[in-house]
Amino acid sequence: MQGVPRELLGTARLPRVILLALADWAGIAAIWLAAPRAPFWLYPLWVVLLAGRFHALGVLLHDAAHLPRTPKTPPLRMLEIIAGYPVGTSVDAMRYHHLRHHRDLGLRGDPYLKPWVGKSRARFWVMSLRYFLLVPLWVLRGFYGCVAAYVPGARNGYGRLFLQDGSGEDLTQSAEVIACAREDRWQTMFYVGFALLAALRPRWTLEFYVVPLVVAGYLAGYRLLVEHAQEASEDRSVEAILRSTRNHHLGFAGRLLFAPHNVGYHVVHHLHPQAALENLPNLQKWYELNGNLSAPDAR
Repeated sequence: MQGVPRELLGTARLPRVILLALADWAGIAAIWLAAPRAPFWLYPLWVVLLAGRFHALGVLLHDAAHLPRTPKTPPLRMLEIIAGYPVGTSVDAMRYHHLRHHRDLGLRGDPYLKPWVGKSRARFWVMSLRYFLLVPLWVLRGFYGCVAAYVPGARNGYGRLFLQDGSGEDLTQSAEVIACAREDRWQTMFYVGFALLAALRPRWTLEFYVVPLVVAGYLAGYRLLVEHAQEASEDRSVEAILRSTRNHHLGFAGRLLFAPHNVGYHVVHHLHPQAALENLPNLQKWYELNGNLSAPDAR
């Protein structure tokens, strides 16, 4: 869009994103310290709060996925280790499906489009249940990727099932798929090491990491459903973006669980995908004040 101040379009700054990730981890650590000393009936509260912070880590990695592609720098690798691997993904895997979503929003190549849902609330909730499997599948992707990195015959299944590739093309020699698979080796090493440590305290790991992480996957999947109209689009125009995207959960509780780190300002995010999440509230206000576009209703 023309006339948007350049300072509102700045990309994510990795040092700041890393600090936000460390702040989320501080919240997680505080819950881990407090929860064992609290009454057991508070356990559901701890699960929800932990799930919200794990969800937030994934949103921060998403912010980095919109940065220009360059060789992976130490700060980006650090962010991947503290915000990606713990929730079951890598920068490369997230870029693969998420950038295709932005490029083909509402079109055939959009991996997040679920036209079966349409406007039906019943189908919306039925579809949302599948996202309890999201994080387990992401973790499994790492192990399958270790095979696909070396076995060409495994790459089509890897790309279509785990990277949500809907192109129908042969992926056996895809440089991008191979790069994702090779990066999954590091994620797998993370989870092998984690499993060895988890064996020391299996119940605690299940209650305060695995269960909240599965719930976080549901929160992320619910967010994807609610922030996009699950109906096919016909083009890549601004009007199509406005029809296909929704702002949502902009209040405190929503930002804590369903739309952390400003990702609920989703319309302007799709208008300016590379704008850092920290800029989205002011970007939304700029559009509202200047009347370039009618301000979308928050949901």
